[in-house]
Amino acid sequence: MFNPTRAKVQLKLSVNRLQMLQNKKNMLAQQQRKEIARLLETGKEESARIRVEHIIREDFSTEALEIIELYCELLLARFGLLEQMKNCDPAIIEAVNTLIYAAPRSEVKELLLVRDQLAAKFGREFVTNAMENKDESVNPRIIQKLKVQTPDPYLVNRYLEEIAKTFKVNWTADPETDHQLIGAMDGEFIDPINNSVEQRFRPQEAIKQTPVVQPMDMEVDRLDLLSDLSSLQDPPTRAATKPATPSIQSSASTLANNNVNNSTVPSSTTPDDGLPDLDALTRRFEALKKRS
Repeated sequence: MFNPTRAKVQLKLSVNRLQMLQNKKNMLAQQQRKEIARLLETGKEESARIRVEHIIREDFSTEALEIIELYCELLLARFGLLEQMKNCDPAIIEAVNTLIYAAPRSEVKELLLVRDQLAAKFGREFVTNAMENKDESVNPRIIQKLKVQTPDPYLVNRYLEEIAKTFKVNWTADPETDHQLIGAMDGEFIDPINNSVEQRFRPQEAIKQTPVVQPMDMEVDRLDLLSDLSSLQDPPTRAATKPATPSIQSSASTLANNNVNNSTVPSSTTPDDGLPDLDALTRRFEALKKRS
């Protein structure tokens, strides 16, 4: 049976655990980047390539954790809708579906308890549909970030270049290798991070213009929740929107040096009633959207 008090407590615990995991992953990533820089400096490029794949996967995981954290805070801010509505309100349906989908795929045990409470509220069939994303209500960024896959070789090169640049190591990717990677793509460039299709660069342009993505474009693409925060008391019914196609010519260093500094993103505070402060949550969304 759905227990509002228990559900709220588990959401708060999930937020705390998510923040701790992000900090831990970011600290480890910085140490691993230093090791990779040493490998490049000593000419052990193949070892560096293997290790940087792990960093890329950890970056994806960290980005997913941050989205999940924001959805947890959104549900806390709109807990009245979750508690009072018999059916899932459109204002929170994406957050609910995304948390259910991400719960067994993340490292946060508290999310499993949140999922159980949501199942008690909306029924097992609702949870099954969310797990399989039948209604396509799960944030597509979460689906992509939590997917187990081998990083694209072109992305590996960009990471290695940025790590070398950060630690002042004299190393660049072989232009001929980059040329072959681009030339092998037939007609279109598939962005391995944003899971979107871009028109393919000509090889010469692709080598000169490093194709990159911003990990925090996720908030601009699908977390269009900021516009709704001011109307939490009477949230409008929003039609599901598809994510805007992100540009692949943003800044590569954002991903390669993705040491998320929590001090740049003000964390939401909780007033006496235990709910996130809406003004603080609004400022946090603004800060995430401005991050580059």
